[in-house]
Amino acid sequence: MMAELREDVAAASRADVNVLIVGEAGVGKQIIARLIHDAGSRRRQPFVTISCASIPESLLESELFGHVRGSFAGAYRDKPGLAAQSDGGTLFVDEIGDMPRRVQALFLRFVETGAVKPTGSSGSERHTNVRVITAAGRSLAHAIAAGDFREDLYYRLNVIRLTIPPLRERGDDIPALLRHHLEERAKAHGVETPRLSAAAACTLSAYHWPGNVRELTNVVERLVIRRLEGEVAITDLPAEILSATTYTAR
Repeated sequence: MMAELREDVAAASRADVNVLIVGEAGVGKQIIARLIHDAGSRRRQPFVTISCASIPESLLESELFGHVRGSFAGAYRDKPGLAAQSDGGTLFVDEIGDMPRRVQALFLRFVETGAVKPTGSSGSERHTNVRVITAAGRSLAHAIAAGDFREDLYYRLNVIRLTIPPLRERGDDIPALLRHHLEERAKAHGVETPRLSAAAACTLSAYHWPGNVRELTNVVERLVIRRLEGEVAITDLPAEILSATTYTAR
């Protein structure tokens, strides 16, 4: 499955068009977006990220498009938005389904024309050249049916669609992911890469990973930080993994 995903990422990198990445929380949507950017023609330009779920509705427009001094309470200076900061590069918008309808209309115009106008500005619009990659953890089709998401915006964003399955459906990928992240985090901490015993590897492969890749990287980080000497035994694994798996070491 990882091979298929790599092919999809490569195809998306070659085509400088909008991409919609769909998958559960923690599957690595931002990582995929970054891979697409780094392998594409805009790799030397900015890669800017924003999550609609983590910014209050009242501030999202300003974060995206900027504002001028005095345009609202607390606007003490001019501030460029992330859309303008992405000019020439890529803007990654996570949890696009949480974007308020009012901001969706502004974002649609930006996607269609590249036009950016800060909140409170009386000047002309600035035109940008930005590749937009968005991600959604919930069904946008359901959001459209409920009247929470604009259908015209959806079609603008959904030029290339990548669906990332949850880790529980990618059991064959888990050993490779573990090796990769063990090596990466060990290098980051300046320690020797831990080795998994057969029992530990089987237990981790059998685990259902409700937090997906994000949870896997956190578990790996804990193992690396502990600087375990020799092999990582099954008893070295976190209690929540041991209690959730049925594997019994022989």
